[in-house]
Amino acid sequence: MAEPTEKPDLSRHALFDGVAPEALEALQSVSEMRRIAGGEALVRQGEDADALYFVESGRFRVVVNKKRIVAHIETGEAVGELAFFAGGKRTADVIAMRDSSVLDVSRQAFDEIALRHPQLNVAMLKLVSERLAVATARTSSILSKNPRVIALLPAGNSKLPDGFLARLAGAFEAVVRAETPVVPIDRATSEAADAHEYQSWLADQEAKGAYVLIDGSGSDDWGQMVCRNADALVMVGRSGRADPEPNAMEISAMRWIAEPQRTLLLLRSNGGKTISHSGDWIDPRAPKLHHHVALDNDADFTKVARFLTGRAVGVVLAGGGALGCAHLGVIKALQQAEIPIDFIGGASAGAAMGGAIARGMSVDETLDQMEAMFIHAKAMKRLTLPIYSLLDPTVFDSELRTRYGTRDIADQPINFFGVSTNLSTNGLHVHRRGPLWECVRASGSLPTILPPFIDSDGNILVDGGVLDNVPVKVMHGLKAGPNIVVSLGDPNEVWRTDALYDDIRGRWSLLRDVILRRKRAVEFPSIVEIMSRSMVVASRMASKEMLGEQDILVNPPIIADMQILDWHLGRELADMAADYIGEQVIPTMDLGE
Repeated sequence: MAEPTEKPDLSRHALFDGVAPEALEALQSVSEMRRIAGGEALVRQGEDADALYFVESGRFRVVVNKKRIVAHIETGEAVGELAFFAGGKRTADVIAMRDSSVLDVSRQAFDEIALRHPQLNVAMLKLVSERLAVATARTSSILSKNPRVIALLPAGNSKLPDGFLARLAGAFEAVVRAETPVVPIDRATSEAADAHEYQSWLADQEAKGAYVLIDGSGSDDWGQMVCRNADALVMVGRSGRADPEPNAMEISAMRWIAEPQRTLLLLRSNGGKTISHSGDWIDPRAPKLHHHVALDNDADFTKVARFLTGRAVGVVLAGGGALGCAHLGVIKALQQAEIPIDFIGGASAGAAMGGAIARGMSVDETLDQMEAMFIHAKAMKRLTLPIYSLLDPTVFDSELRTRYGTRDIADQPINFFGVSTNLSTNGLHVHRRGPLWECVRASGSLPTILPPFIDSDGNILVDGGVLDNVPVKVMHGLKAGPNIVVSLGDPNEVWRTDALYDDIRGRWSLLRDVILRRKRAVEFPSIVEIMSRSMVVASRMASKEMLGEQDILVNPPIIADMQILDWHLGRELADMAADYIGEQVIPTMDLGE
């Protein structure tokens, strides 16, 4: 693994700005160049920190406890300086993401040179301080650097369609525009490249900040060289036309390229073709994300390019019962403004509205569906004996099964997630697989109002709004790029009532009034209102704190005195929200385009 070679010019490293040339020459004289193959470890967690490294070419990932990727290290950066100067043990594994070269300086050699040239210590102190500052401020470090060298492989026994690489490269160019070069490499013209020549060429492209898209199909030697030197892996399959079992090259590539940098594309001939059995392709590859691409739709290629360049647009929808119809107005305004919606996520009503759009329904179709369920079928107006819940879920469940279907969330044309609160694990449950209707049912299970949903693993799930009514943090963990975050109602609203505590009716008078359908002039807040408000309060307080720099928080107006079960006002609310977003919000939006 260690291989002496010509000494590099350390003056090219910004780290050594201001350091005298004689000091750099002295440091170079006691250093050694090492080549690390893609997938190999430069250092291991727990080892003595007896050497310092400077990356000359390539890329590394920093992995804690064998599984958590906490950072990426690129050309021109140092490796292991914190433990080196603290005189301790390595705190993480540092794994080469592609064939890389580093300058290796032993502790004894550095100490001897630093005694004669103290400015080296100053330079290293600056480096340590900057690295600590970054570590302290880091909230999602690995999302801050997008992959630049992307290997494409056929998945299973699929083949890349003719012209596929060129179409994807064209989509990249449309997304990054003129700011960044995009270089597609076809195996037919490059398969004979020498490994060291190839690495040198990659280093030149990296210095230019280029995106390099490389077809890794072909010979084993070519595919291994491509994948071993790639930052990310895109596997391309034809669901329904090919065997989903990973091929030998995919298996090798997945040893080098970690799950967070794997993407699966599932192609179909046209956008009208039904999507099915996506899980058969997803499960053996464990990609971070998968995308459905219709070959007759250029917009699907552009969507993939946005994801791979960290520009994908997410929409995060809060819970709020019938107030969630405002989400449909927001989506209508975005669609009219031709703002892409690449990923939808939500809690409770947000999951219901987002799930309908993710499966390909229009805003009007979704409004029709909500009215059919809650007004005509009266799905949330059927009382039962209060043993499991106040409401009988039978009609509600039947409506959800019929209208959302039993197809897997992974089979929806738009990426989607919903959240529920898992009482079994005491945490947030993120739904990315399983029947779509079950996700919507679990996410909207208001405690005491509806019985909890119990999934196939025995988890007891209730409304996602209990823990996270605006799940923007979940979206951040799934993708980079801007998000439009829709909260419901005025965040400055003060909810008070003219009812007095003594206005609570006893059981007999309450039963009489229910039977006779009597309503008081001033009603004491109902259990539904209290439950809903209790969940929304915490999320409203936290939503602004959870926003990323690129996120846009919108609060569409709500019809005065509208309650969470007022579905008859849903269409009017959606129209009001669409007008507000189109006139007041979209003209001021900056999605980093």
